[in-house]
Amino acid sequence: MISIRRLRATRGIASAICLLFVALALPAQAAFTLPGDAMRCTRSATLLNCTDRFGNHYGIVQQGNDTLMRGYDVISGLSWAQTSTTYGRLQLFTGVSADGQVWFGSSRRIGWNVVSRLSSSKGERDRVNCNRLSGCR
Repeated sequence: MISIRRLRATRGIASAICLLFVALALPAQAAFTLPGDAMRCTRSATLLNCTDRFGNHYGIVQQGNDTLMRGYDVISGLSWAQTSTTYGRLQLFTGVSADGQVWFGSSRRIGWNVVSRLSSSKGERDRVNCNRLSGCR
């Protein structure tokens, strides 16, 4: 099962959300590698597809205020999907993994920071702070 600790350790969702903002600034049909997590990404006009050095992969599509993500977590061996909707600086999201675990939460942009709060169907809670320069903690 994917746990909040595992999500926080891999920074999968937070990384995917940060990648979305970075990639949308690139021209269509761009390929790029981000330092640190060694993620290799390819972007088309409507899709961002990334793979990290561990073999995790993510696909992200943005349609208006809605963001749809699908991915695979190597540690758990599970596929997952997440949807989110943005209202100004607030993003509300919910997701499900292949084993049926559900999570939900919110991310709020505050300047160069994104503060995310997560809760899972197992009753776990967590908070992740990401900064455009210093990364996530």
